[in-house]
Amino acid sequence: MERGRVLKLVGVVVAVCVLGTAVVLVISRLMWGTVLNEPTTIEVQIDAPEQVTLNEPFAVIIQVTSLITSSQVLHSIDLDTNYLDHVRLSGSAPAYQAVQSLPLTDFASYRFETELPALRSQAIELMFVGETVGEFSGVVDVCLEDGTLCVAQRLETEVVE
Repeated sequence: MERGRVLKLVGVVVAVCVLGTAVVLVISRLMWGTVLNEPTTIEVQIDAPEQVTLNEPFAVIIQVTSLITSSQVLHSIDLDTNYLDHVRLSGSAPAYQAVQSLPLTDFASYRFETELPALRSQAIELMFVGETVGEFSGVVDVCLEDGTLCVAQRLETEVVE
């Protein structure tokens, strides 16, 4: 009877270790994958107002320029939830297709699946509404192909009354 408990305990410990390893690999892919896999095939510029009025809509323009002679796919734009806790995304042009929370990160991923033409620029307009007075910042990831090749930019906004 005692041996059965020990074997069961060993099985649980092994399962926890395997699960823990899987979680660490997923986190590494999401967190460090972005840093290590920053694409050189696009250039990203963000045009955003420094100061906006509470409860008034404002636009952030993300200019994505393809630097290669073939088209690419804009997979998603990932927004830091620390920023989104104070500033609500009310829409985009072109419209995003879906939104999902990225597990084990502080990001919401807005999927676009939009083609970026070769050697051309594409503007993505994000419409926000400031919901809390204060200064807020976060990271914006512009992600290509399968969502793992991302260019990170900082976004800062002051919301005033």
